[in-house]
Amino acid sequence: MGRKTVDFGETLDRYIDFAVKQGGYKTEAEYLRYLVRKDEERNREFLLTKAAVQEGIESGVSPKVRTAEEIVTLAKKRALGKTGGKHHG
Repeated sequence: MGRKTVDFGETLDRYIDFAVKQGGYKTEAEYLRYLVRKDEERNREFLLTKAAVQEGIESGVSPKVRTAEEIVTLAKKRALGKTGGKHHG
């Protein structure tokens, strides 16, 4: 478990103190961990998607030439296959 030292500056330091007192947190560390967890929850899917896109870019160009419609159709077929082919609606 890593320890971090951060200088927030006077204005943010005062706000953190205020938020701890008003938000019912026991310590500044508890409040800051809460903020980092909320940020992780909010950004997790975006960061995973961004990493997948980057992996795709780095993998190069596919030798197969397909239209966007063909790609979408194949993706839908693949998704239905993962759900056992049961389609509702």
